[in-house]
Amino acid sequence: MLLQNADYLVIAIYAVLVAYLGFYARKKVKNLEDYFAGGRKVPWWMAAISHHMSGYSAFAFVGHATIAYMSGFSIWTFFAVPIFIAMIIGAQVWAPKWVKLKVITPVEYLEERFNLATRQVFAWSGIGIKFIDEGVKLYSLSVIVHVVTGFSLEAVIIGCGLVTIVYLLFGGLWATMLTDFAQFIVQFSVSLILVPLVLHAVGGWTALWESLPEGHGSMFSDTISPWFLLVYLFVIILSYNGGTWGLAQRFYSIGKPSDARKAAYLSAALYLIYPMAIYIPIWSARLVVGEIANPEHAYVLVAEKFLSSISPGLLGLFVSAIFAATMSMIDTDLNSLAAVFTKDIYHRVIKPDSTDKLLLRVGMISTIVLGLLTIFAALITIELEGAFKAMIEWYAAILGPISIPLLMGMIYKKATWRGALASWALGFITFIAVKYGYSALTGTETPFALYTGLELLVSFSVFFLDGFISKQTHEEKQRVDAIFTRLK
Repeated sequence: MLLQNADYLVIAIYAVLVAYLGFYARKKVKNLEDYFAGGRKVPWWMAAISHHMSGYSAFAFVGHATIAYMSGFSIWTFFAVPIFIAMIIGAQVWAPKWVKLKVITPVEYLEERFNLATRQVFAWSGIGIKFIDEGVKLYSLSVIVHVVTGFSLEAVIIGCGLVTIVYLLFGGLWATMLTDFAQFIVQFSVSLILVPLVLHAVGGWTALWESLPEGHGSMFSDTISPWFLLVYLFVIILSYNGGTWGLAQRFYSIGKPSDARKAAYLSAALYLIYPMAIYIPIWSARLVVGEIANPEHAYVLVAEKFLSSISPGLLGLFVSAIFAATMSMIDTDLNSLAAVFTKDIYHRVIKPDSTDKLLLRVGMISTIVLGLLTIFAALITIELEGAFKAMIEWYAAILGPISIPLLMGMIYKKATWRGALASWALGFITFIAVKYGYSALTGTETPFALYTGLELLVSFSVFFLDGFISKQTHEEKQRVDAIFTRLK
């Protein structure tokens, strides 16, 4: 992709814009609650757009492209439908409860619901590996931008990482919300230009599917089995309703439970509809570009073909949209990680007598440190991609055991701290035993649906069975009753 001076100017303006929004957001930050929970004053529609943006990354434009190109419409069934279902459920179950908990971090309530040990285990284990996941996201984004612009991989990683740190540092969660909204506008603008052009070129929606190979218009394909979809749906329900900590922030940063429910519904609608704008250019690629050797390049090649012929600067807007997709995910997770370290670890264990002013400073410092660790992780991924692939699998393994006590603890009253910790530990052990044991015995790679499905089954079973085996003490029962009274 050959960028012109106008494209570089657009990219530079975009970087300055998001940095300015972070600087502007600092006016809204007076204390720790403002920095990590938006003062619980974030408009529901802005929280919904931020939740939607935070669920994407550059992977949606490139990683999904192979399935979309090879299998057709089923990629929408695989990606959009499970998240839509998850958010519809979340609107009724978890979104209002996050508001009622009145927390600054997602794991904060675990001490009152279970005990201090549970809160600490979940905080440390979540932080301990999450920044690796962030590094790989940043690396994936940088590979794409490197390919389409010719910028050096290292320069893209450092530049994008530093821009994210800068706007987060000053404005906290407000900066994230404002920049996510701006990034949504950037992505939407590119789609508003590109999708109609592509559909016109192929003769419209109906002509598109009539021209593609047989079976491409089907909602399902041989690539994705029903068992895989079922397991994947459970993972998505847990992740998008708060198992991914940054997405929980989008709900408890809202002031009213009813508004949180509206935010979840709007996010569900966006996840159902907007992926079409990403996939239409990919579905149309073989008709407007021809057969593509590497399907991962389908979206990029279609964008280049149409945008480069319209106006200088549009390719720069496209590159900015790719930036936006992953930066929204990275800023979301960095802010939530900094919140957990500041509130759940530093304030609760290291220095309990900290003033709010000191905690705000610690939150900003931890944002810088975690951001730099993310950049470092992305840089060494260039050399250790295989090793980091394994680390990402381990992060995925921790997501289920962490999410189950975190989310089910709000709706299942009987479980105790023993069940929460046992669910976490045994779920993780199941992952190791099944993933590596099956591979050792068969000499083949363990299917995702097998090791993830069994891990979730064990974690769920242990957590719920504990409610019938363990008994809460009088003090524990009083604490749990108080929480569930708030959650009603």
